[in-house]
Amino acid sequence: MSESAGKTRRAAEVAANVAGATERRRVQSIREPLSPGAYVEYSVDDQPGVVERARAYLAGAPCEPVAPRRAATVMLVSEGKPHYRRFESPLAGGAPIEETVDAAPVDVFMLRRASTMAFTPDAVVFPGGGMDARDVECAVPWAGPSPEQWARLMSCTEPEARGIITAAAREVFEESGVLLASAPDGGAPVDERGDHWACEREAVATRQISFGEFLRERGLVLRSDLMRLRSHWVTPESEARRYDTYFFLARLPKGQHADGRTSEAVEAAWIAPGEALARFDAGLLKLVPPTISNLTSIVAATSVDEAWNAPFDGHVRPHPVARPCGEVVLGCEVSET
Repeated sequence: MSESAGKTRRAAEVAANVAGATERRRVQSIREPLSPGAYVEYSVDDQPGVVERARAYLAGAPCEPVAPRRAATVMLVSEGKPHYRRFESPLAGGAPIEETVDAAPVDVFMLRRASTMAFTPDAVVFPGGGMDARDVECAVPWAGPSPEQWARLMSCTEPEARGIITAAAREVFEESGVLLASAPDGGAPVDERGDHWACEREAVATRQISFGEFLRERGLVLRSDLMRLRSHWVTPESEARRYDTYFFLARLPKGQHADGRTSEAVEAAWIAPGEALARFDAGLLKLVPPTISNLTSIVAATSVDEAWNAPFDGHVRPHPVARPCGEVVLGCEVSET
């Protein structure tokens, strides 16, 4: 797209955003469950530089959108249990926060990213990351819905679906030690040495071997039926670092536990979705909009089964929106495909 064409298109977006503000359907926030057809807007004032880049984008500043990188994130859920928790204070010099939390119906496993990470440092997130070339290219032993079936559900190509599902299972394994795989007959994977797959995790995480090679060597198959699609978010074109991320939900497999041993995170814990959102409201956790929305989608679940059966939120592809008052936010209509 030429620079002049880009400016024309963005100018049209601004005019449409402002002129149609009073005509569009009800505006939802990301603190309400989403569904295809809903129109959502949300503020990004707490994210350094995002508003400035969005304003520049709407003003027609020269910018060739960066192609987003495919990524996968997994909401690992389990029946809630009472927890003793110890958190470092978000305030400089503050004392650690220690507490015992009563059981909630559903807990989700989350990690706090290291402050040195280039993307969303210090944010509390679900296990996940970018799709690796070998997630697509290397043969992966497979059981459950086929890549073709997933591609139809995800509105992408079959190779992309295969790579994204593989990336989801790989990232959960690397960042939590949880293996969404089994023996071909459905038998649970067993780590005979009792080291929680430490050597294999390190080899996969450092790309010494692919996830498919690890599964084949252990006689295991990836279980795509252990994941359920929750939502799909794409970073706005106004951002220089963009991701095309599919969010999945997975139950913690029986007999496994999540440990959070990863160099990308400094803390890990099971936490109820409602508690995570309350901590965010209190300024104790940093959450980014897609995480907030996905937590919201299961916050009312009274059981792991209910969280599993929650409907697909839809495809969320936000773009900068100029409100009549002059405020710039991100928003879009949630789509079914």
